[in-house]
Amino acid sequence: MRPARLMLAGLGLAVLAACAHPGGGEAQGSSREALASRTPLPMRVADAPTPPKTAQSLDQAVLDMTVALFDRARIDPPGPSGRYDLVIDPLIDRATGVQSVTTRGMEQRIGAVVRERYRDFELRPFTSASLAEKPIILLGAITPVAGAGIIPPTREPRPNVYRIWAVLGDLRTGKVVSHETSWVQGDVVDPTPTGFFRDSPTWANETITTAYLQTCAGNPGDPIDPRYLEALQAQALVADGIRAYEGGEPRQALSFYQAALQQPGGDQLKVRNGIYLSNRALGDAAAAERAFGDVVEHGLDRGQLAVKFLFRPGTTEFWPNREISGDYPMWLRQIAHRTAPRDVCLAMVGHASPTGSAAWNQRLSLGRAQTVRQSLVSEEAVLARRTEAEGAGAAAPLVGTGTDDLADALDRRVEFAPEACPFPVTAQLR
Repeated sequence: MRPARLMLAGLGLAVLAACAHPGGGEAQGSSREALASRTPLPMRVADAPTPPKTAQSLDQAVLDMTVALFDRARIDPPGPSGRYDLVIDPLIDRATGVQSVTTRGMEQRIGAVVRERYRDFELRPFTSASLAEKPIILLGAITPVAGAGIIPPTREPRPNVYRIWAVLGDLRTGKVVSHETSWVQGDVVDPTPTGFFRDSPTWANETITTAYLQTCAGNPGDPIDPRYLEALQAQALVADGIRAYEGGEPRQALSFYQAALQQPGGDQLKVRNGIYLSNRALGDAAAAERAFGDVVEHGLDRGQLAVKFLFRPGTTEFWPNREISGDYPMWLRQIAHRTAPRDVCLAMVGHASPTGSAAWNQRLSLGRAQTVRQSLVSEEAVLARRTEAEGAGAAAPLVGTGTDDLADALDRRVEFAPEACPFPVTAQLR
């Protein structure tokens, strides 16, 4: 068996070609109308400047980005009210797709700037009711880069500079109307996941995250990714669920996640994580275990599941605090029980955070994957021949800060990847 490889989705470029209509009359008029529809709308503020290509404080970088985003927007006029409705789909970390302390702070700062400077925009909550009014929607992300003014992300540990960017999309037209970027000093960025994402036991590179980031990459006039538009109602329900869960209302959160699951594009890992976490918070151990089993099935069906097992620093032993590791035996039991009946083998790849030498991280990540494998085999003996443990060291960090705490827990994950077995499996199941 070979270890699973994370595949990064490339960004596609849609090119629209216009057809020329020879001659005059109706065809010529249609051509003029088509040309007019392709002519970019003027900026809201003529010759509005772009943010500087220097690393700034987070507050200043978000301010410059937000002002440019709204001043330079090429947007159709508002309706009869003379105002635009605006919603913010929570900003995310590009590599992980999660909300962090910094991305949530960015949202709050953007909201304050909008309320102070842009009175023709009415900031509304990201809910199904708000989406029904076809508002302007704001999306954005953050990623480490090699230096100020640089666009491509970097995987170098302990980044000194981050790029932040945001877009405005017009749900009336289905198009991006503005896109702006700023750069932030690395020492002011806090990548610690917010409560829901900190507590979520599993991670995967989800389709909805790819669609969100695809839209974030758009320039004025580009279409909003159709997968993102399809899942918007589900996204709003997920946002409601996260707010309820973090607000200490797990029963209400559970209802939001269950509703999201029924929406187009709603069968997401974070929805299933939310159902598990809500049942756990309600103290329903049986429902929580069933929900975690569904999390595992979701990952196995899609060929990727990363589980956040927290180990003692420098060891292959699970963290001894029951508040952290108390559910690990149940997680391992469900992974084993849900894998055993399938006609697959399972590759387990351990990862380490970028502290220590490469050789040490390689041994440590392998040892941690072996610990997990041994636990699975003790639950289901048939997995002895169908599982393999490998170590990736610190070669594929998602966060890369090397803080060795909850901020970079995903860098110490164990990934599970089902793959075809080199031998018949069905005989073992009899």
